[in-house]
Amino acid sequence: MSKHSYRTYNQENHWRKYAPFFSGSACADEANAPVEEYFSFRGAQVHVDRYTNHESPFVIVLVHGAGGYGRLLAPYARLVHQAGYEVVAPDLPGYGLSSNETRFVDCRFWVEVLRELAASEYRNSGRRIVFVGASLGGFLAYVCGVSMPAGTVAGLVATTLADPRDSITRQQFARNSIVLRVGLPLLPMFARCMGGLRLPIRWFTKMNAMSNQAALSRLVAADPLGAGVSLPLRFMQSIFELRPTVEPEKFLRFPVLLAHPGADRWTPMESSRIFFDRLQCEKTLVVLDQCGHFPVEEPGFSQLERSVVAFLEELKNRPQ
Repeated sequence: MSKHSYRTYNQENHWRKYAPFFSGSACADEANAPVEEYFSFRGAQVHVDRYTNHESPFVIVLVHGAGGYGRLLAPYARLVHQAGYEVVAPDLPGYGLSSNETRFVDCRFWVEVLRELAASEYRNSGRRIVFVGASLGGFLAYVCGVSMPAGTVAGLVATTLADPRDSITRQQFARNSIVLRVGLPLLPMFARCMGGLRLPIRWFTKMNAMSNQAALSRLVAADPLGAGVSLPLRFMQSIFELRPTVEPEKFLRFPVLLAHPGADRWTPMESSRIFFDRLQCEKTLVVLDQCGHFPVEEPGFSQLERSVVAFLEELKNRPQ
């Protein structure tokens, strides 16, 4: 990875408008802003926020979902960083400051980007990877983590583990009954015929349920680097084509923490429990009280911090 003259969030401080929804040291500012880097992968330029700690036993790879980007998750990155861990938070192609060409905006390509990022971190530092995924990023992190060589990944944290292949998840994803009954069944055909056509993701899914605070949901939905962008139809279809190389019934390699928002109106607990209950690895479930899909409310936000730090401490004390 290299630092150069690409655009940076330190020059574009639009993300500051999210600060009022968080408290205290979780907020990002000039004093605790991350180092910004780019790395190139198959022609895509991927922006990465890095919260450096050379003493960290792991590298935490923070994975956003559909509608997010790395800096949007800065408050969560800060909490983990303050606990003594190095964090890298990429903007997956199509979002943030990363490449936006249609050929790169695909969930399968996102998994490849994450795998290469994690592999390069492991090669460069020798430190194992812990994936932390928010929203769709939880399932993306699982798909990526199980495809990596044994011994490189120490654990996985997810706020949701909704499998897009499940009918319940599809029902939760769809904006309304028309999208569910007409749009999603026809999506494969449209993706083949006009996959490059770009449309706002809010036309398809429940962006208004991103948060239980209406002001935060509106802010996320209008963000020009996040949910406010238009995405190719092929991307929408690629969400439902994600396939892990190891299904949960056969997965044993590393522990999983599911820290699920207790008042999630977008992907309620039932969809994540379907996948979580199938996992055969060591696993822990924590319910974040009063938190919506974008977990900012108390007491759940503090529960998230405590559970993630405790999980990382347990991983740190395990024999490799």
